[in-house]
Amino acid sequence: MKPKKVLLLAAAAVLIYTLIAHPSQLGDGVQAIFGWIGDGLEAIITFLKSTVD
Repeated sequence: MKPKKVLLLAAAAVLIYTLIAHPSQLGDGVQAIFGWIGDGLEAIITFLKSTVD
């Protein structure tokens, strides 16, 4: 088995285990990640608007 495939299967197994064992904590983590992405996009948009003005 190739190492890349082994790592992918291990990551999938950890994700499934976390989803079953700690669903609320996983949901909190996903919300935090999307919050960071939203904050970053908002900062980029603010910067671009300031360069146009």
